[in-house]
Amino acid sequence: MDVTSIEFYTLAFVVAMALVAFLIGSFDKEQPSTYILQLSTEAASEAQDVLTVEPLDEGRYKFYREGLSLAPGETINLVFTIRGDNCLVVEKKGKRCRGAVADPVAGQALVKCLRYGRKYKVRYESQLTSAWASFTLDTTHPQSKRVPLNY
Repeated sequence: MDVTSIEFYTLAFVVAMALVAFLIGSFDKEQPSTYILQLSTEAASEAQDVLTVEPLDEGRYKFYREGLSLAPGETINLVFTIRGDNCLVVEKKGKRCRGAVADPVAGQALVKCLRYGRKYKVRYESQLTSAWASFTLDTTHPQSKRVPLNY
């Protein structure tokens, strides 16, 4: 095969693209895990959009969310998607009630899906209020965090 032929450059291009695809695909080996938790809600006074993360015993965490509005009978779910050290938490409405007046509530969920010994990069997104927050959660040295949500 001649170095100046089209076949040589086509073959070299295909081999280079295969090598790039192999290198890019080898970085993400861990499959994502998804967990859905329902918030237990209670009546609250009007509060700002704040998320409080408290460590409990045996690697469990309490996620306490303030600044929500729900009609009676409605529910809120937290959808955790964990891939390696990245954790995406999306706040979604579960059961909806149309035409009812919304009352201020606060909600909490008990989280058991975070592994000990990891430093998670957490992104919290609320589809209800369009607010979000990003923070780091170190499970090796657990500490309480109070994170204000941004718009």
